[in-house]
Amino acid sequence: MVLAALLGAFLFQSAQALVNEASASLNARSLAAQASRELSNATLSNELLQKMGDPVFVAQLQATSRAIDERYEAERAAVAAQGTELVRRQQLMWLVFVGCLIGFIVIISLTTIVLTHRVAGPLMRIRRMVNDVAAGQFRPPPYGLREKDELKDIFDATRNMIAGLRKQQEDDVLVLQHALERAKQQGIQGDWVEDLKGLETRFRARL
Repeated sequence: MVLAALLGAFLFQSAQALVNEASASLNARSLAAQASRELSNATLSNELLQKMGDPVFVAQLQATSRAIDERYEAERAAVAAQGTELVRRQQLMWLVFVGCLIGFIVIISLTTIVLTHRVAGPLMRIRRMVNDVAAGQFRPPPYGLREKDELKDIFDATRNMIAGLRKQQEDDVLVLQHALERAKQQGIQGDWVEDLKGLETRFRARL
């Protein structure tokens, strides 16, 4: 999520800078057209003062003035169209930006969920095995982890350890069982025999 926020801030600043540059260029073009018109009108005014009585010049002056106005209006229309296109592209850019950012966040979230599940699942099973051992139960799980799960080495080592403890416990039960059978055959009795029986019972309960 932090990475997504940093990427979003970077893209936002970059996009905003491009928009500001385009807007500044558009304003400069508009100001240049206005200045050109004013300069042309000033030039015509000076010439008009100098040749006020010449009808031919007046007609040419009027034609030139109309041409200047037409060029200015054409330039102003072009600037307005460019401004409209800039707004449209800005809106489209923000839509694409927001869509990409949302898509990126969704992908990162799903990836995080999948990776967390691949780690959390094995951890829960390892914890369950360790708790069983702490409770005196030596019962390794009959099946391992899924193919794409993480922590397979730790899981397998824990399961093998429990299997080894269980085998040792089974061997101890067999030894106790044989000792009790010999004691019974020989008619041996006593408190220690009862203690061995109790010990065998506890060992069997762990299996």
